[in-house]
Amino acid sequence: MKNGLRHTLLRGLASGTLAVCAVAATLVSPAIAQSYTWQTAKIGGGGYVPVVIAHPGQQGLFYARTDVGGAYRYNSSNSTWAPLLDGLTASQAAYDNVQAIAIDPNNTQKLYMVAGGGHDWQTSCCGAVLISNNQGASFTIVPLTFELNGNERGRSVGERLQVDPNLGSVLLYGTANTSAGASTNGLWKSTDSGAHWSKVTSFPAMSNNDTGAGVSFVAFYKPSSSSGQATTRIFAAVSTPAAASSGATLYQSTNGGSSWSQVPGAPTGQLPQRGQIGPDGNLYITYSQHDSSSSGWGPDGLVHGEVWKYNIAGNSWTNITPPNDSQQLAGWFADYGFSGLSVDPAHSGVVAVMSINRYDGHGEALFRTTNGGANWVDATANVNVNLSAAPWNGTRGYIGNWSGVVLDPFNTNHAFATWGGGIMSTQNLTASASGGTVNFALDQNGVEEGVPLSLASPGVFSWGGSVPLVSGMGDMCGFFHSSVTQAPAAAFSNPTCGNTTSLDWAKSTPSIMVRVGQYGSAAAGISYNGGYSWSPFTSNPAGVTANGGGGIAINADGSAIVWSPGDSGVVPAVSTSGSYSWTSTSLPAGTPVVADGANVNNFYAYDRTNGKVYVSTNKGASWTQPTTPIAWHAMTTPFGKSCDVWLYGYSGLVHNSSCGSGTWTTLSGPTSVQAMGFGKAASGQSYPAIYVSATLNSVTGVFRSVDGGNSWVRIDDSQHQYGGFRMLTGDPKTFGTVYGATNSGRGVIMGTSPN
Repeated sequence: MKNGLRHTLLRGLASGTLAVCAVAATLVSPAIAQSYTWQTAKIGGGGYVPVVIAHPGQQGLFYARTDVGGAYRYNSSNSTWAPLLDGLTASQAAYDNVQAIAIDPNNTQKLYMVAGGGHDWQTSCCGAVLISNNQGASFTIVPLTFELNGNERGRSVGERLQVDPNLGSVLLYGTANTSAGASTNGLWKSTDSGAHWSKVTSFPAMSNNDTGAGVSFVAFYKPSSSSGQATTRIFAAVSTPAAASSGATLYQSTNGGSSWSQVPGAPTGQLPQRGQIGPDGNLYITYSQHDSSSSGWGPDGLVHGEVWKYNIAGNSWTNITPPNDSQQLAGWFADYGFSGLSVDPAHSGVVAVMSINRYDGHGEALFRTTNGGANWVDATANVNVNLSAAPWNGTRGYIGNWSGVVLDPFNTNHAFATWGGGIMSTQNLTASASGGTVNFALDQNGVEEGVPLSLASPGVFSWGGSVPLVSGMGDMCGFFHSSVTQAPAAAFSNPTCGNTTSLDWAKSTPSIMVRVGQYGSAAAGISYNGGYSWSPFTSNPAGVTANGGGGIAINADGSAIVWSPGDSGVVPAVSTSGSYSWTSTSLPAGTPVVADGANVNNFYAYDRTNGKVYVSTNKGASWTQPTTPIAWHAMTTPFGKSCDVWLYGYSGLVHNSSCGSGTWTTLSGPTSVQAMGFGKAASGQSYPAIYVSATLNSVTGVFRSVDGGNSWVRIDDSQHQYGGFRMLTGDPKTFGTVYGATNSGRGVIMGTSPN
């Protein structure tokens, strides 16, 4: 996931109470009370996959790590990827940010990951090591004593977690170079298969100043020991500007990690990215310099790359950088870096490297050598790219940017290339050696890494149309999902955007939708066909920029729109004209607004900073504050219900059925409510089904009520928790169907029920 987007987490949920009137709720036991099917709505990828790794001991066994969307195992029999971390609880959501991944080359069942999301409200500390003895079917989680972040700058390096190829109980892990982790930065070791870890105090200290990636890779030199004995010669790279300035970027130990010394002769001014030892006895390393105009340390911000090999037996360095194709490129496009690297463990001298940040209309270049770098072939010089598995990607004749690569050790024609939008593969890689066309196609079926920022499932249109889902996404703008089992044909356009921060639909005229976003051709737009096509607003409220974003609400018949922009200091504005002329409201800047589910005149707003509820009964023209302050978190309204308003947060749920005035009722039952949404009512019920992500009877999960919140049943299960949900919306057309956005980046999750 691009660093321009940090997925929105519900920080600082208010913990106050409002006990004007309380009603009891029927509680459920921790047992699953409903039979639900959970899956991801099909988008076809979309997020950054830094690496795919291959297991040398089992054909077809590959793993992929993502920066915010968990990890996956490849199923070669049907070319799909199985998610491995969907059982994470809400308190473990940060572990979907996978920083490093490793296999035991002598054990096809073993899998290790280091994961964490930095400091957030879900996990105050820390990262963890995830250990599997069954190829990721289940994990033991070993907490670490320090924070780490799989979505940090520098996440394209690796792998910084490695298993000793001679003694599988020994692992080494290298950290980032953070200022907050000054006492823990460096190298860590486990001698009991990851169960316990200790810092390697002899490893050289880093600069501890948030520059570079820190320890970028670890490599064990297997020939230095025999099977069953710990490997004695080990390499570890330090990727920081301070180290690069003097060439002090590669260190080695000749006694199993007890002491370390600098390997002399490394290139100066270069940041090591990835490193692997080949069967020819060479350590191959990709390097890049840092673009001083960028804050990134990889995958963004890398330029002027080189590729080197270090002959371990001969203690000698050779620059084997592929020929620069600057004659074909203009300006700074020729200044790309190198990052992706794959050494074929089964074929001596066979190596593939990938350029990075080659933004030139050609995409990244995959260079392959069969003689240790003496000669290279650009496998992407003549390439055919098939994106039909996710047609919204458009068409192009190149691999996407931020690429990594892994060669299949059992098939020299097969390779995966990762990029900022997922995974591609080829089955005829060697065709380039004779000048033939290399065919790449999206190969990420099952990898759904995306961050929904807003979700809508509108009702049936008056002219008979309907759509199951419309999603507002981070980085991908958003999609009209004519089917949840097929990738969308196109992303939102007219206006284009990077992020869609808010969507809403007119509850009595579902064909009308509005959206606001960031980083595109305009800030907002309207649709009259349920989100299938859009038109930009003809004007924006005063002070709103094209990157304004924020939140938007439309009343039941589509005659009034209230936009609460994300621009600092800009107050919400209302439009009741087809020309979209905007009038500022008296609401505080940044106050979220919701529309009444049936009454066309009413809007409601909740200022959670000050705990104040506001009501407008004249389509947003004027606002009153009818109640005393309420310490809660967020506000929502059910479709089809007039004057019906809910607030939710850590303290649970409060409900008002008098247009935001008068009595608010506190419901007993769910607490720590992160998300709330409404769907079609159950048979025989008049109130929409309610869905919450919450804690009930000490059980945290997704719960449903069909009787207005009087009783609840749990609908998720231990295998499908997805790190918790921060957003839920039910389908008003199909009872039991609910869509959700997770606390991480697992795309749009869909739950369906047979009853």
